[in-house]
Amino acid sequence: MQSPVPAASIDHAADEPVLATAAAGLQSYADDYHRRRDATPPWRRWFVVVLAILVAGPLGVVGAFLGAFASVGSLPVVVFAVVLIGPAVEEFVKAASGFWLAEQRPWLVPSGWVLVVIVVAGGLGFAAIENWIYLNIYIEDPSDAIIRWRWIFGPLIHGSASLLAGLGVRKVWQMAHDTGTRPNAHLAFWWFVAAVALHGTYNAGAVILEALEVF
Repeated sequence: MQSPVPAASIDHAADEPVLATAAAGLQSYADDYHRRRDATPPWRRWFVVVLAILVAGPLGVVGAFLGAFASVGSLPVVVFAVVLIGPAVEEFVKAASGFWLAEQRPWLVPSGWVLVVIVVAGGLGFAAIENWIYLNIYIEDPSDAIIRWRWIFGPLIHGSASLLAGLGVRKVWQMAHDTGTRPNAHLAFWWFVAAVALHGTYNAGAVILEALEVF
């Protein structure tokens, strides 16, 4: 009869070099995250939040100018840019400061909902800057109807789209915070798709109304 294998010689899953390395990396990231979070005073976190909101404004300027390039070119190019390319670029730019915090400095984030506020602030700042550019530079003598339209629906659409993107950014941070794993940007993907779809649908409607000379 064959003698039993000594318990000491049994290979456990945790003893596998690759798995052990992965477990060590997971543990080291979680330890580093909690160490940095515990070492960061609350006032510093909120100071960074204020900075992120302020940065969202200048980033909105960049996004507004990038969006303005969509009005150049042939009609098919303009429609494609306005409905897809423009919204995709703008939604990423508006969420950039919040996304950077969630992915690169998660220990500085007081809570997940703060990230949503940062991204929405970026969206509203973008809407205000975009309206100023269009109503003072690109549209000559805008009518009262156009002014009302832009100041009602601009902030509404940009704010709503940014809310969707912000929920995606929050999900990235929340998962890392709850599990002690590295932030996974892919968790925000479908939220950004929803934000771009909402934004693009609004732009498509605006193009149609303009073509029908409603305004």
